[in-house]
Amino acid sequence: METEKLISDFINYLRRRGKAKSTLIAYQNDVTQLSESNVNKSLVDFTEDDIKHGLNFLQTTYSLSPKTISRKLNSIRTFYKFLEEKKYVNKNPTLNISHPKFRIKKQRFLTKLEYLALKEESRENPKIYMLIEFLLQTGVRIGEVSRIKIKDVFLDEPKPYVYISEFGSNKERTVPLNSKIAVELREYLNTYPFAKKPNAPLFSTKSGKNIEIRNIRSAIDRVIIRAKIKNACINDLRNTFIVNQLSYGISISKLAEIVGHKNIGTTTRYLELLTKKYRATGDDKVTEL
Repeated sequence: METEKLISDFINYLRRRGKAKSTLIAYQNDVTQLSESNVNKSLVDFTEDDIKHGLNFLQTTYSLSPKTISRKLNSIRTFYKFLEEKKYVNKNPTLNISHPKFRIKKQRFLTKLEYLALKEESRENPKIYMLIEFLLQTGVRIGEVSRIKIKDVFLDEPKPYVYISEFGSNKERTVPLNSKIAVELREYLNTYPFAKKPNAPLFSTKSGKNIEIRNIRSAIDRVIIRAKIKNACINDLRNTFIVNQLSYGISISKLAEIVGHKNIGTTTRYLELLTKKYRATGDDKVTEL
């Protein structure tokens, strides 16, 4: 089977399983680049040695880090798992290929001065300000905030919350809203033109459509630059929420549930970022930033 058809079938397979658009693009690029490492051979005929050669080819050609190669290996392994399920190959040739070793960097999070500066710098644009505030006060992922609808926000409950629907491998969950963000959301919705439409996005374009993830990222990156915060990115807002909740003593299991970590070990790793010893208070209330 031709390479283009194999990759197209693979991407459609992932799309049916709810993978995000950015994930589909990454997987497609990774497998396409592997095929370019040996244009005289079909991907269904690649051996373990061919794939190792391909990964080395990618690393040297594009000057990629071990971490990036590790991610690409995951993509390629998923691709061959798909080929094996479809009976295009008899055995997944990636199973015995080891990931390159690399040091995991500590997560970056914003100091109080930094996130206050970020909010102050965005105040002239109410939508961007609310996006930043929402990310800081809830810890949701950037992809999740782009998909939240008006009907997913419950401000009239005794304990306000936002519903995060299942998407891809991420399970549904509810995220509690502290009093600060609940008040700000009410004010935001009072002037939001699509607030009466349950299926409208919570954050939209002028025409009422969902904001693309890349546009959210670039808009907040511009605010970060204007606020003169060095070495920061939009993902640091989620990290900031996690670190602050831990510092105020929320239980690790509750925090993992709120932020959607599948493995509690992922949440535990943030403890090394605390400036004081972690002590659970027994109160799982979300604290405002």
